[in-house]
Amino acid sequence: NATTAQPTPISRAGSIAVSADGSTWVWTPERESPYVTRNNGATWTPAQGLPAGTRVIADPQDARVFYAVSLQDHLLWRSEDAAATFASEQFTLQNAAVASSTPRGDPRGGQDRLYAANGSTGDLWFAAFDGLYRTTLLAPGNNSAVTFARLPGVTEIHAFGFGKSAPWRRYPALYLAGVVSGQPGIFRSIDEARSWVRINDDQHQWGLILQIAGDPRISGRVYVGTHGRGIFYGDPVSTRSQRNEP
Repeated sequence: NATTAQPTPISRAGSIAVSADGSTWVWTPERESPYVTRNNGATWTPAQGLPAGTRVIADPQDARVFYAVSLQDHLLWRSEDAAATFASEQFTLQNAAVASSTPRGDPRGGQDRLYAANGSTGDLWFAAFDGLYRTTLLAPGNNSAVTFARLPGVTEIHAFGFGKSAPWRRYPALYLAGVVSGQPGIFRSIDEARSWVRINDDQHQWGLILQIAGDPRISGRVYVGTHGRGIFYGDPVSTRSQRNEP
């Protein structure tokens, strides 16, 4: 529980974040407050400043920096001391959809979550159930108001992730399962969400998709986590005609 300095014997599940250098782990057990270890789990201390159940993510470059969000409160938490303490600030979702009382997807999926792009510091994406947003104003020490800009075309997200960039691009590829321009499916973008290409078809949908991630070392390879049907992976079709979109 939130008052203990160590996880309890019944602490379970939840989420974990690992710092860029691997030295700090932050574990949020199910329905508990986050705990921090810097000795591979031998001892744990509570992370200060975060409510119970808060999912934490690590900055991919700066080992001191971690983030978390609350969509309900529009709060962004940031730690610059290796997850010892977190400070909060308000954030805004630009052109956000009108709030609805309908369910926001399966809670085990990847929607309504914060993600950090590989290869840079403070490049954060918020994959809301009803839209995709991005901010790049989060360098350590930057206390400016945080606004997540809405990206065009995406109207529903069930899973979101990054993968290795295309051979002629520098920025990581983006993957999502959801709805883009009115079309449900699995999509990839190689231009920072300016455009999307559907990479499945009507014969390959696999029902409920909860997670998606591109391979960090193989450009174009994507892994799709389904509910009860296992994990699928796909590779691009290598033809000259697809030179501009692997």
